[in-house]
Amino acid sequence: MESANAELDLPVEFVDEDTKAMMSEIRRQRQRVMKGETEVNSNILSAMAKVATNRMKDGADGAEILRKALAAARTIDGEYSLFPDGAPLEPGELNEYIKQSSKKNRAPMLDLTTSTSPDDYEDDSWSQMLALTTVLEAYGCLVPLQSDAYVGGHDNQQYEVTSGGTHVGSLGIDNSLWQVCALGGAWDVGYKSVELDKFRDAIADFELDNEESHDEESDSDNDSIPKPQQEAETLTSYLLKLSSSEMAGYVSTLVIDSPRQSDSALLSFQKLSNNQQRAVQGALLSLERLVEVQRRLSLDDSIGRVQLELCACDVVTAWASGASWKEVLEMSGSAPGDLVRTLSRALDALRQIANLPFVPARGFEGDGVTVRLEANGVHPRIRALCRAAANDMDRYPVKDDLPFAVDEEDEEESESDDAEQEEGDVAENDEEEEVGGAI
Repeated sequence: MESANAELDLPVEFVDEDTKAMMSEIRRQRQRVMKGETEVNSNILSAMAKVATNRMKDGADGAEILRKALAAARTIDGEYSLFPDGAPLEPGELNEYIKQSSKKNRAPMLDLTTSTSPDDYEDDSWSQMLALTTVLEAYGCLVPLQSDAYVGGHDNQQYEVTSGGTHVGSLGIDNSLWQVCALGGAWDVGYKSVELDKFRDAIADFELDNEESHDEESDSDNDSIPKPQQEAETLTSYLLKLSSSEMAGYVSTLVIDSPRQSDSALLSFQKLSNNQQRAVQGALLSLERLVEVQRRLSLDDSIGRVQLELCACDVVTAWASGASWKEVLEMSGSAPGDLVRTLSRALDALRQIANLPFVPARGFEGDGVTVRLEANGVHPRIRALCRAAANDMDRYPVKDDLPFAVDEEDEEESESDDAEQEEGDVAENDEEEEVGGAI
């Protein structure tokens, strides 16, 4: 270095500064190279290339086929190759293959370069199908026809579809089982969520310290009916107290996705009416129970997705109650297109629920003692509320030309319910007049 300085006849401090700058640039370039190598190694194509190379090196089934396929792909005009025999697969080759090949031709090579075989995917799909069937059976939507449990295995098991199962199959909504549960039409008949109740009881005992003995006595009176059935019957009673506009808002919570920007769940809950708040609280119990059963029976979350989104409930309720477009647009704070989409999804769900197959209302009357082993489906009066709500919402700019399919049996049942309600009101008025006259 000193001889170089003498030849250049430069001050030593200048040479030192140049050396420092050069070493700093070398270190910076090395860091860039290391960063690039890290990014390349973490790329999905690099991972696929490594897996394929390992598969070709070992003696696994299909390794020879994979080596021949790679050699054929590298051959140009069937004469020569740009890579020597046995060269590892490069990520760049996969990238070129993906760009040049059509989608239908990509599957064979991707199947050979992944660690999971197609049979594993088929097995997983079948296991999810069995899990879904087990969940539907636990919720009283399917009833095994054979008395012996699973004679010959799941493949040979035959089922009868109950009224609740018919309603679940009739809804074209994501996880229609959850929709029927949230409307009180299905519950954990098989009591697969018993551990959830044990956990709840333990929390309650810890909070109350067993001080209120009368609560324990009141709970013991209903021990003959499982808690899932009690919750479903209570939820149904709450829903029957809703008005048609309140029912529209409640149904919207089951089908509307969470927006990017919305109020907190607590603030949205406070905007609901008292009847809606009670219904939402009952639905939360059903939601927690369904999630527990699906988890216990190994149903994938993507299949058994459940939700209870309250952000647009007040807006849908206002629109169904007759509010103007300008009013609900100001309430929502959303763009007009987003609001139309929200109201349209709620309207579509209401129409589907209103058009469910007919089930007599007398089948829903519980005596407080009988344990039900089948799901009844959605109560006809709840369906009537949904029909009225859909009619109220069906106006510009959310107009829907889809007609209702009204059954004659449904009309007769509705008329008989109205007649019974009128007779009950007349009897109550007569009693009040007699009491007033006696006073």
